[in-house]
Amino acid sequence: MTEGSQESLIEFAQRHYPTGFPVEEDEPAHQRTPEHARFMAAWDKALNGPHWKNLMKGLKRAFPDENIGNGTQPYVSACMRCFLYRTEPLPGGERLATRIAAAVSVLAPFYIVYVTTQVWHPTYTEYPTAAAPHPKRGDAGDESFHLQHFSPPQLTFDPPATVRQEVNALEHQIEEVLGYRRFPLAFAGVALPGLQVGFFNGEDPPTLLDALFSDNLAYLP
Repeated sequence: MTEGSQESLIEFAQRHYPTGFPVEEDEPAHQRTPEHARFMAAWDKALNGPHWKNLMKGLKRAFPDENIGNGTQPYVSACMRCFLYRTEPLPGGERLATRIAAAVSVLAPFYIVYVTTQVWHPTYTEYPTAAAPHPKRGDAGDESFHLQHFSPPQLTFDPPATVRQEVNALEHQIEEVLGYRRFPLAFAGVALPGLQVGFFNGEDPPTLLDALFSDNLAYLP
């Protein structure tokens, strides 16, 4: 069976998630299965090994002038995540936040690079709930504080030309340091009915993308 085929990807998922244990009915039993033990062991290996740390160090060398973040949430998804992020001002006083992100599966040797965008809207309050006061809104004695609220992030697996250079460099780092391959997005939506993916929150059956990576890639720190 060819690695990267639909059948092999389904096998990766079936190896790490049991069937017949709906979360809402019998979660403890699901946690005692061999599949769940393999899922936990895969996370332990990923967290304790040197490869992710080496990748993050490589990113800092490859992108010395960029902000680099680690969006990994251990055991509550199936991937480790990192991203470059930048913000730019918009005419109305908002800021556009762009994150060039990578999700690296801990269950299979595949990764996905994607881009999210989000608008940060400024708001003001008279209460000191922000980390720092806004420099100036009215006069020098203005006691209001500058806060941000955020639009829902928009995700694309087809990065625009403006960040293509960074996407290519990020992919190169992952392939060079980890030896992983690009996940075939043609299979992202393949449904896995009956598979118990513990962190999955959807109403429909989980997909290969959900099981091997996350059902919530858009949200990053």
